[in-house]
Amino acid sequence: MNVNAWTGQMSAPLAVAVGILICFWGYCLLKVSLGVVGFIAGAAGGWAVGLSLAPGNSGIALLCAVIGAVIGAVLCIWLFFLGIFLLGASAGAIVATALFSAVGNQPQPILLLVLAMVFGVIALVMQKLMIIVSTAFSGSYLITVGILHLLTGAQDVSALWFNHLQPGSVGILGYVALVFWLVLGLAGIRFQYRGSQRKDEAARHKGQPA
Repeated sequence: MNVNAWTGQMSAPLAVAVGILICFWGYCLLKVSLGVVGFIAGAAGGWAVGLSLAPGNSGIALLCAVIGAVIGAVLCIWLFFLGIFLLGASAGAIVATALFSAVGNQPQPILLLVLAMVFGVIALVMQKLMIIVSTAFSGSYLITVGILHLLTGAQDVSALWFNHLQPGSVGILGYVALVFWLVLGLAGIRFQYRGSQRKDEAARHKGQPA
């Protein structure tokens, strides 16, 4: 088994596990969520750099991905506002990619960039709302693509993305995945808001004089 196939098989269950954590407890575990976002962004960037430096060499790509992931996670935790911006930006990119790819269209890079920037700025302005929304939908995305990866038997780590669902290959599965992602994301938002409200009420009661 080559490195790319091994990484692809390991990435699906890991994506589901991390997705559940972020989707339902992203706001409560904010530093963990920021670390995960930085880890994923750094890994994706490192993987791309590795493939550009050594085309076809999955070992070099994996090494670069690991280095990039560690750097990304540390930066997002250390630089709080950078982490918040990237959290919102990642949600914007996920929303655009999911909507484009689920209907069989290729995502346009300029639209991905614009929507990512808009979501990132909104996340800085409306932190609590966007943290909850971003983590809920980012987590539900990881759960959805992880399950799709397992169902379709994909062996490539790059298949952890909606755009491998072409209309001619799986048909209605792309639309089912989109609905599942949206419903799960909304459930994550509701769960996180209720949890944050209970936490705020407990803090208020604790601060009241006896």
